[in-house]
Amino acid sequence: MEELWIFCGICEVECPHQVLKSRTSSKRGFSFQGVVKCLECELTGPIDIKEEPPVQLRLRISDDSETEKNMLQADKGVLLSVGETRPHPDGLILITGLEIGNKRPSQAYSQDNPIIWAKKATHAKIRFAIHEGESTISVKQEFESQEEFRVGMRIRIEGQMAKIRDINLFGGKSVKTAYAMEISRITCVYDKKRRE
Repeated sequence: MEELWIFCGICEVECPHQVLKSRTSSKRGFSFQGVVKCLECELTGPIDIKEEPPVQLRLRISDDSETEKNMLQADKGVLLSVGETRPHPDGLILITGLEIGNKRPSQAYSQDNPIIWAKKATHAKIRFAIHEGESTISVKQEFESQEEFRVGMRIRIEGQMAKIRDINLFGGKSVKTAYAMEISRITCVYDKKRRE
């Protein structure tokens, strides 16, 4: 017995309906025409369901200095935001930027057809700017995406202990704590007391 979960006007909630007769098509999205019977109140009647096809969005997945071109499917009307994670056939991705023409908004709807800039979200490479006197050293290090960092925390970078002074997210916002996958850059100073 084929069933559909749809809204019932009598029950006033979504509930299971038995499909008595149907015709479906997936040429331009998904369409269903048929006769259904509510399994709660037994109301029987015709139903016509049409869903638009998903939008194909251009996706750029960055991995260090390489960028892979790909596509991402999203339903029309979906709000995409910098900093959010989305499922992808290759694994979870983190949106690091959106591009519409020459603008870089922090949010956009799928039907606006933005180019999505992202990175894989299982591991994260964090850029560290380590200040030592007048010089600044730039280092990248990989961490688990859910590893948490906070201002004041001590961390070992290339064999030396450093203290976190500032955490910047993608989009430029400065925060006190964040997970590795959200972080664009961490500013540190070498910890003179704990240098090994």
